[in-house]
Amino acid sequence: MQNIILIGFMASGKDSVGQAIARRSGLTFLSTDRMIELIENRSIDAIFRESGEARFRQLEKRALNSIKGIKNVVIATGGGMVKDEQNRRKLARLGTVIHLKVNAETVWERTTGDSSRPLLKKPGAIEELLAERAGIYDFADHAIETDQKTPDDIAGIILDRYFNFRDSVSDGNYQSIPGKTPTGDYNVHVGNRLLEKLPELINNFPKRIAIITNPLVGGLYLNTLVSILDKSGTEILPVIVPDGERNKSLRWISKIYDVLLENRFDRGDLLIGLGGGVITDMTGFVAATLKRGCRLVNIPTTLLAQVDAGVGGKTGVNHASGKNLIGSFYQPEMVLADIDLLRTLPDRDFRNGLAEVIKTALIRDAELFEFLSDKKDAVLVRDRAALQYIIGRCVDIKRDIVQKDENEISGTRSLLNFGHSVGHMIETAGHFRGLKHGEAVAIGMIAECRLSELSQEDCHKIKQVLVDYGLPVYVPQKLGKQDLKKHLMQDKKIRNGMIKIPILTAIGKSRIEELPWNRFESFMDQI
Repeated sequence: MQNIILIGFMASGKDSVGQAIARRSGLTFLSTDRMIELIENRSIDAIFRESGEARFRQLEKRALNSIKGIKNVVIATGGGMVKDEQNRRKLARLGTVIHLKVNAETVWERTTGDSSRPLLKKPGAIEELLAERAGIYDFADHAIETDQKTPDDIAGIILDRYFNFRDSVSDGNYQSIPGKTPTGDYNVHVGNRLLEKLPELINNFPKRIAIITNPLVGGLYLNTLVSILDKSGTEILPVIVPDGERNKSLRWISKIYDVLLENRFDRGDLLIGLGGGVITDMTGFVAATLKRGCRLVNIPTTLLAQVDAGVGGKTGVNHASGKNLIGSFYQPEMVLADIDLLRTLPDRDFRNGLAEVIKTALIRDAELFEFLSDKKDAVLVRDRAALQYIIGRCVDIKRDIVQKDENEISGTRSLLNFGHSVGHMIETAGHFRGLKHGEAVAIGMIAECRLSELSQEDCHKIKQVLVDYGLPVYVPQKLGKQDLKKHLMQDKKIRNGMIKIPILTAIGKSRIEELPWNRFESFMDQI
């Protein structure tokens, strides 16, 4: 399924038509203007008034860059985004571009009394801008006349003429996987259309809910989630933080504290982490520490977070010395793994999560590994049944391991770290830029296979599956061995000069072995 990009002059109906297309097709709606408002925490009108049009155009380019690779979305762009030639090229690569054509009279009718249009505040502005922008929308694949038509009419024309969406509605099936730990019991719900079920799944609705997310995820899902929760009558506070591992820091944690404390959040209030692993880690850390513990629900929106980061109770932030060095163990009261949220993930981000799926199979489930090997095509097209199976199995396995060793004391939970000792060093040495977490872990798994008891044939199978899913298997040349080794002593798994390392004894079987850290350092010289 491809993206639909709506361009056109202001008041041509891009937002309302985009929402109508999304309702009818099953695509997810995204407004670039809404993303910019979330980034800036102020309205478009306020940005123009306080910072000027040049600043707004910079923010448009930033928003467009952040949605590179996104899938299965209908995107409503700002009216002037296409003034920039580079933006036009990027939009053309992003999907099928539809120009919603509108005349001056219709624009005037639709904008009369609307004070939120900063470029239309002087007499004759409509005609002047239409003349100025003549021809810049001509790169579109198709054009639709919108005068005298409703948004539903226009959406119907676009879908009937140019697209064939046969997979618009999912069935809403889900499974609940119970988790029991010494500090709390909770359910991980895995399935389709789970967002709309959230109110019935939350016990004892709080007075206040803070939804912590980033601009892109917020642009995709925040309005939907707020409208679902609004029915409960609770006070909802969105808190927006920048995306990216480098922003998982105490500086941003402090800013989240500031917002919550200004709004008088207390221990009975609920924090929802809506996003990938960075967001769920940060939200969990805030929930664990604000007033010594608030309520927490995770809604992971990436495959990586659904099978790993959003489950198990590990929270934390990064430090210059290493990844996740500051954190706590704090269990959510519920995790909502909605498979439909994975449909918008860029392919690279989806493959990034598959690294953790492969890791889970390698340490505990040979049958899951064979499924991944045999059903690659179904997994890569994001078949719902295939995803529900692999996510459910990963959650099941992680649940069993966490229940035996919640705080990583006995060492059982360290099995989940296969590939991570080397992977985290790669991430830290690269300053959390370049490679994604799952990509670093994929390289780490191949490196740590050298410590395993596997046959060469099994090592080749593992490497081949990683390659088949488009994951890297070699340490980047720009990272020297000394760059990696200098981060070794900060590894949280080192205690009393020993490091706990998962050793594969067969595909689907593993054990923990304690190695002197200097032996592991010597092993690093061989990779």
